[in-house]
Amino acid sequence: MSQIKATFTGSVVAEPEHGKTPNGTSKLQFPVYVNHAKKNKENNTYSKTGDVSKIRVTLWGDLTAADIRQGDLVEVTATIVEKEFKKRDGSDGRSIQTDWVESVTVKHRNQGPTGPQASLSVGLDVPADDDAPF
Repeated sequence: MSQIKATFTGSVVAEPEHGKTPNGTSKLQFPVYVNHAKKNKENNTYSKTGDVSKIRVTLWGDLTAADIRQGDLVEVTATIVEKEFKKRDGSDGRSIQTDWVESVTVKHRNQGPTGPQASLSVGLDVPADDDAPF
């Protein structure tokens, strides 16, 4: 079976939500926005393109202990999938979300003491129980 494995770095744009599946497995969900940049070959600098990828990240089991906060810059290595969902107005929508997270690292925290860099690299292969967007 083919999978899309990706490593991406982006900002956590909403407070992470803790929850449990119907069978009691812990989960932690948060949206990560990745701002795209393009390299200028002449002066070796990067500039934002204005493109933003929005990815819903879901952590399961032991990974839910991660200290992830709104505003954090995180690096995530995961398999990703595009899923369909019903919007509030009843129309169809699509979202990109993680299917299985291998690791998540807090690269930068804007507010308060950062302490040691948070990093988790244990993933649990648990399927998502809903297709709702972030």
